[in-house]
Amino acid sequence: MTNLKSKVALVTGSARRIGKAIAERYASLGASAVVNFSNNEKAALDTAASIERSGGTAIAIRADVSKVADIERLFATAVEQFGRLDIAVANAGVELADHPLIADVSEETFDRVFAINARGAFFTLQCAAKHVVDNGRIIYVGSSTTGYPMPGLGIYGGSKMPGQYFVEVLAQELGHRGVTVNSILPTAIEGAGIFSQGVDASYRDAVKSYRPMARMGSVNDVADAAEYFASDLSSFVSGHHLLLSSGADR
Repeated sequence: MTNLKSKVALVTGSARRIGKAIAERYASLGASAVVNFSNNEKAALDTAASIERSGGTAIAIRADVSKVADIERLFATAVEQFGRLDIAVANAGVELADHPLIADVSEETFDRVFAINARGAFFTLQCAAKHVVDNGRIIYVGSSTTGYPMPGLGIYGGSKMPGQYFVEVLAQELGHRGVTVNSILPTAIEGAGIFSQGVDASYRDAVKSYRPMARMGSVNDVADAAEYFASDLSSFVSGHHLLLSSGADR
């Protein structure tokens, strides 16, 4: 079993869904968890309280990852509160529900999506590089859409692609410190993103037709991968992109 006792883990966008599952997993393994939120303070406080009721330690910190000053304050506050930072997960992101074609994407939509998914990821990874201790872990939560170009996913997949490149470069820049940098590329996850409010039957049927395991992914599947990358088992794995798709190519 993974032992994260005495470790401190910061997960952006962890009030709900995938980020929440990762923060709760780390806390269950002994880490002190920094729960980050942008708007939903109640959800963040509920997540932190749930962790503490289970015997863990957690704090909730508001920070909008589209604002560099907020990201810097988030990391500085985490280190101030706990004295160190061992694990940083760049998870915060926005997924479009309407999937506009590239020809239909407005400037406003482009700026909003890239401000969080690309710019926010870059400066989160930058702050992680500055604050994570030697032999620490940095993880980026991307998307399987980057490897499967498809109409309607251009703006979202395009915004998630830069993070993968940053991971590969940062893995080389931080390798001498023993810090690993990896990404998790989930496919469609039930209870997250555009599937936060449920999944219709037609989509479930489509999933069964092309996924070898005939099911959608779960937030716990992503937490499993995040646990691996945070553990000693992955100490020699860096610059890697782990696709979570049950064997499908998307």
